[in-house]
Amino acid sequence: MAVSANAQRVWLDQGLEPSVKAKATYYLEAGGTDGTGGFLADIFNLDGTLKAQGRYADQAFRVPDGHFKFFHPNGKLESEGDYAMGNKDGIWVRKDQWGRPLAEKVYNAEWMKNIVYTVAQTMPQYPGGEKAMVRYIREKVGRAQGDVMASFIVEKDGNLSGVQVVGAEDPQIADQIASAISAAPRWAAGQQDGQPVRVQMRVPLK
Repeated sequence: MAVSANAQRVWLDQGLEPSVKAKATYYLEAGGTDGTGGFLADIFNLDGTLKAQGRYADQAFRVPDGHFKFFHPNGKLESEGDYAMGNKDGIWVRKDQWGRPLAEKVYNAEWMKNIVYTVAQTMPQYPGGEKAMVRYIREKVGRAQGDVMASFIVEKDGNLSGVQVVGAEDPQIADQIASAISAAPRWAAGQQDGQPVRVQMRVPLK
């Protein structure tokens, strides 16, 4: 049985995010892989004219990563540049609808690599959950007195950094808790747009 061309389409809203057909402004059609692990795609206006062409890091076409071109409705180049894991990076060239150069814009995605989230689409997970972590701490240190709170960053590889413990009545116990947390099993890292990110966590240890 023949497959409809529409079955291959991914509907997108005005911000190029996945949408339903009834609310779509554009649609995406997969263009295969580029041989380096990337996924190529063409994006069209609903009338079938080409809106953009580019490379994505993921097969779900949620993370632009590589060279992109955007086009005016008349088919002339509107802008051209690179994405780095979802963020514009480097020099983007812009042109008007007649093909005349407009001001270039320079983006720097490097700082995004170390951004720390407080809320991510997928939050970090300790093996067995936070209750399992509290049990682990009690096994190592015992039950701490006071409203004890642990604060730390779960790095992209699941390791922890910046471990701090506040609220313990005995500073020595706070240091022991921090050491136990640092030596705990590795977390599952948080994710944003399908990519691992650094996430700040605050966990009560009652």
